Amino acid sequence: MTEVKQRTEVLAPHYLKTLKFSGQHPSILLKIMPGLMKDAFRITSTNFFEDDIRWDNSSENNMFYGAWRGKDTKDERTTLWVDVKLQGEQDEKTKKGNVTVWLRSYLITKLFYSNPLQKGLLRFYSYYFYSERRRQYTEVARKLLDILEKEIRAQLGITEE
Repeated sequence: MTEVKQRTEVLAPHYLKTLKFSGQHPSILLKIMPGLMKDAFRITSTNFFEDDIRWDNSSENNMFYGAWRGKDTKDERTTLWVDVKLQGEQDEKTKKGNVTVWLRSYLITKLFYSNPLQKGLLRFYSYYFYSERRRQYTEVARKLLDILEKEIRAQLGITEE
């Protein structure tokens, strides 16, 4: 079987949302981000991936980096992916610092076919019937990203730059 794959950016026309914060103890995001993502997007542990965690304490300003991904299967054809990356630095003594958080979300739709007639019917179905469902999934994902952003702000109580 062959597949037609469609990728829809949730934050179109931009594909990335950047948040910059400064305040007390921004490295706490490394600890609380998995829980925030799982709660906001209702992701189970089996569909959550911690890609990279780094901490550099070779100087007085500790630098840190984290990357996580989550997958939420919406139906048999469409899967919602959310990526969160953060990078920042924190003073070792005063615990003050800054952090930049990048939020990204997209939908992957896979439609399978085995002959040219099915391919044409699938494209017709996708354009005329299934596109509304993808738009609904996109709107829900936008709202969930807003919830995640608000939770980050509420949990940390730090000011935006």
